[in-house]
Amino acid sequence: MNNFQLNSTKNNTKKQEEILLEEKLNFLKKSSTKMANIFLDFDKKKGARMIDCAKVLLFKKFEQIEYRKLFKAFMCKILLCPFCMTRKSILIGNNLYKVLQFGADEKKLEYIHLTLALKNCKINELQDTIELMLKSFKKFVNRDIFQERRGGTIKGWFRNLEITFNEKDKTFHPHFHVILAVEKSYFFKETNPDKYLTQEVALQMWKECLGVDYLPTTDLRKVYYLDENGNKIINFTDGEGLKKAVEEASKYITKAMELLSIDDEKLQKKVIRSMLQALSYRRLFAYGGILKNIRAELKLQDEEKSNLINLGDDEIDTTGMEYFVEVYKWCQDNGGQYQKFMELSEGEYKKFEKSMQDERNILRKMNILKLK
Repeated sequence: MNNFQLNSTKNNTKKQEEILLEEKLNFLKKSSTKMANIFLDFDKKKGARMIDCAKVLLFKKFEQIEYRKLFKAFMCKILLCPFCMTRKSILIGNNLYKVLQFGADEKKLEYIHLTLALKNCKINELQDTIELMLKSFKKFVNRDIFQERRGGTIKGWFRNLEITFNEKDKTFHPHFHVILAVEKSYFFKETNPDKYLTQEVALQMWKECLGVDYLPTTDLRKVYYLDENGNKIINFTDGEGLKKAVEEASKYITKAMELLSIDDEKLQKKVIRSMLQALSYRRLFAYGGILKNIRAELKLQDEEKSNLINLGDDEIDTTGMEYFVEVYKWCQDNGGQYQKFMELSEGEYKKFEKSMQDERNILRKMNILKLK
């Protein structure tokens, strides 16, 4: 087989085998392409970078166990890129799940889900609103109930920012999803009523920290997840229930795809530019207290520095197994789809990899080569 030609013996037996069957990856790339075209109108550099995002995907295929995993791709990591934001959200969720599971199993912790919000803001007010929220949250977790040295009963926390947009009212609804870690004894509030966080206390604390003259919004309950009917489920003991609860609390900023559904193009661009300005260079999620310590103890992948390839999932051990490398490239044909470009043996790929010197050269070369 020539190194840079499609392997006809493996790829031409069935036409459908040349198309990447993972619909989620196809959908994310279509969405990122749409977002990139919007970016091109006001930031050509970022728009061009986003167009190249995940344009080439390399998978290791282990035929003997019918297993395939993504191991190389270029991710643009631009804020609001649907492909990158979705994968980052998965990584944040996977890390959070491991922290909470370890805390429950080893530290006997239990968890409370707290939502903190304030009134909706206009598009041009988003940056100041986010600034206010972040400063106010620092004040919030500095209260005595969060400080162990002051007898606080909340041992740790995870905070994540989510923003939704109301197209009808043309307003943003920014809010924090917060998970609070407590010991089992915390729920015996009769023995320690002054160290128990009620809905009313949380609301008053949040109002004071915000420094506003109206009542903001808080929602406090044991960690929950939403069932298929949208009902909040708080009574669960299995790991699957915890995973669903983590998904609810680890939504990363916003679903970028929702921004793509805004009908008014002028409004859409205004909303996207406002979010970029308000959110760039900010730490939009954070850990504190015992949860921060557990995260450090587990030595989890840094979400900000991640290449967004390995998302922290438990992978099958493939040590010593032979594999083929499948190369898929994004094609705009038929509405956009990933199409198999070539398949290399392990030895052929390693020879190719060595000749390219570094990862960027490999992906650049794969992208330049024309799809047959």
